[in-house]
Amino acid sequence: MSESNLPPVAEALLQPQAYPHKTGEIILVQTQMSFIFLTGDFVYKVKKTINLGYLDYTTLENRHFFCHQELKLNRRLCPNAYLDIVAINKDKNSIRINGKGEPIEYAVKMSQLPQEHMMDVLLRSGQLTQKMITQVAEKLASFHHKTETNPEISAFGKTEVISQNNKENFHQTEKYIGISILSSQYNRILNYTTEFINTHVILFQNRIQEGKIRDC
Repeated sequence: MSESNLPPVAEALLQPQAYPHKTGEIILVQTQMSFIFLTGDFVYKVKKTINLGYLDYTTLENRHFFCHQELKLNRRLCPNAYLDIVAINKDKNSIRINGKGEPIEYAVKMSQLPQEHMMDVLLRSGQLTQKMITQVAEKLASFHHKTETNPEISAFGKTEVISQNNKENFHQTEKYIGISILSSQYNRILNYTTEFINTHVILFQNRIQEGKIRDC
């Protein structure tokens, strides 16, 4: 979605007066699912009104719920980065975060991390070290080992579930053939993943039996 075709909430959040604090330059970053506003000290993430099959953000109630889920889940690894859920209110023609009027949207509020310390930036500048990668891997391995598992969670590791998710992913990305991926590349990835799932049924069963399917 181009910045010339934004919903009113996103248009409003490009203006400094929409925030309860002073801002620097406001930068909008878009993902498939969200509008992300970088304001200097804080980042605000607003979910788009979309339904992608595996998630449904088409109602305000759902977007509010998944904001809380995101905060709950991501605080486990980044407690100092994920700060709060804030309401975006409309009063007459004014749209503000924690303003007057009824909530018309919600956002996840985060600390804005220094861009110069992001791994992709460090990689390009030659500052990324083996020690950094090891530390990240150790943290993720420890996190995975400690997180919850039970029969309900383990069901997500079943071959039929993985196969269905795989088919859904390719169905939803088919429209990008010729835009961001070549048909030959698309088909090669599709054939490889499908064959891998079909020929590694025992591997997936063992992962379930060994308790490796976790709530991550």
